[in-house]
Amino acid sequence: MSKKLTALAAWAVLGVAAGVFAAPRPANHTVFTEIPPRTELNVPEEKTPLRLEAYAKADISRVPEGSGLAKSERYKDVMWAVSDSGNAPVVFALRESGEAVIPASMRKNYSGIRVTGTRNLDWECVALDEKGTLIIGDVGNNMSNRRNLCFYLVPEPNPSRDVVTPQRKKVSFYYPSQNEFPAFSRNYDCESCFALNGQIYFFTKHWSDTETVLWRVDPSVESYQAAVPVCRFDAKGMVTDAALSPSRRRLAVLTYHGVWVFELPEPNALGKTDESRLFTSAAPKFRRVAPPKEQWQLEGIAFLDEDTLVLAAEQGGLFRVPVSDL
Repeated sequence: MSKKLTALAAWAVLGVAAGVFAAPRPANHTVFTEIPPRTELNVPEEKTPLRLEAYAKADISRVPEGSGLAKSERYKDVMWAVSDSGNAPVVFALRESGEAVIPASMRKNYSGIRVTGTRNLDWECVALDEKGTLIIGDVGNNMSNRRNLCFYLVPEPNPSRDVVTPQRKKVSFYYPSQNEFPAFSRNYDCESCFALNGQIYFFTKHWSDTETVLWRVDPSVESYQAAVPVCRFDAKGMVTDAALSPSRRRLAVLTYHGVWVFELPEPNALGKTDESRLFTSAAPKFRRVAPPKEQWQLEGIAFLDEDTLVLAAEQGGLFRVPVSDL
C-alpha cells in the first residue's frame, strides 16, 4: 500500500528497526511456538513474466484503496472487496466488469455496506467460508506491532438491497512466535486469507525476506487464541492475497509480482483436506506477472471459475489470467 511505503520511511526515522522501542511479549500471549521448517516446493522452471493487460477498471471513487477479493457463490457476477486502514468499516460488491453493485435506494450517496459492531483498523483481506459466511481480516500489521488482530464473521449481505449488515462474530488471535513488539523482522504483516476445513487460514506478508508462513485459527473458539503455524515456504515475494477455486480443490496465492496455483489433495471420507499436504500433493504452478507500471500494486485475487483467475490492482485495474497460462 502507498501508506505502507510512507510507514517504512517512518520506521527508519524513528529507529524502531534497531529495536529501540521494542516491548516484550504481552502477558496474555500465553503460548509460544516455533516457526516450522521451510517446505521446499517442486517449482517448475520459470517462464518469462506474463504481461498483464487490464480488461476493466474498478470504480476506485466507490472502492478506495481496495484490498482483497472474494467471489460470491450465492450472488451471480458479484465479487466482494474491502478498503484498508483509514477507511470506513464497509464491504463493497463489484461486478466482473468493475462496476459497483449499488442498491437502487442509494444511487446518489452509496459508500459501501456498513458492517456494524466493527472497526477498520487495517482491513486487508476478505473470503467466504463453506457456508457462505463473509470473513473480513483486520490483520494488516505493517509494523508488526499490533496486539488486536482479528477476523470478523459476517452474514453475506444482499448487494442489491442491503446497506448495513451485522457482525456475527469476532475471532481474535496473536502470533505465538512473536517475542517483541514491534518485531525487528516485520514478518507479521498479513493481507490474505481463505477458509477450509471449518478453519480460517492466512499467509503472512514478510518485509525482510520472500518467505511466507501459513497460519490458522479456529472460528469456533470464543477466547483470544494463539494462531497455529501450518507451514513455511518461499513465496518469491510479498503475499498480498489468496483464494480457493469454486470446487475448493485449487488454491491461488498472489504476490506483487507473481501468481501461484496449488492443486490441493483429495478430501478424506469426512470431507477434510489434509493441511500437511496443501503444497506438496502435486507440483504447483508459478509464474511471475508484469502489470502496467501504473497498476503495479496487485492486492486482490479470485477464481472466476475453476480455470480462470481475476487479479485486482489497488489502482483499479482488473486482469483475467487463465490458470493454463501459468
